[in-house]
Amino acid sequence: MSNRIFKDSSVNHHVVLLGYMGCGKSTAGRLLAEQLQLPFVDLDEYLTNKFGGSIPNLFLKNGEIGFRKLEKIALDEILVNQKTSVLSLGGGTPCYADNMQSVLQATPHTFYLSPSVNILCNRLFPARSERPMISHLNTKKDLLEFISKHIFERKQFYEQANHPIYVRNESPKELVSQIIKKLA
Repeated sequence: MSNRIFKDSSVNHHVVLLGYMGCGKSTAGRLLAEQLQLPFVDLDEYLTNKFGGSIPNLFLKNGEIGFRKLEKIALDEILVNQKTSVLSLGGGTPCYADNMQSVLQATPHTFYLSPSVNILCNRLFPARSERPMISHLNTKKDLLEFISKHIFERKQFYEQANHPIYVRNESPKELVSQIIKKLA
């Protein structure tokens, strides 16, 4: 049924999920792509496949500015050359270069997944060793402050998305249902 809704609406643009790390972009994105029978593209995975190495290694090798240039190249490539897909952006992607403008020009289907800072902290704290940006934070209080500061800096970009999705305790499947309703 969800695929029929998508096809009947004649949508032929990418569906882009954005938001802070841990908000559920990749998890919900994979489920959404499956339901819509579209390819799923995770920008971080695309970057690592295209340029080799992990995201932390690309950062180390190229510096943040160099990494952001690679990210811009990859994003533009996906938006222009790839078939319609469900695309999950990196948490910082919308905030650099003119990435958010590029996304908004390419598709009207942009979704900002926005959990509370407390939800993000609870999700990220146990997995912080796998995320270089927060691996040095040893207490929940430090992580909460870090996330709060980052979201304050990034919110102006995130909120440009066409559709905010305020994440509470929904399952990924419930988030996908919300997104599909907005696509119909």
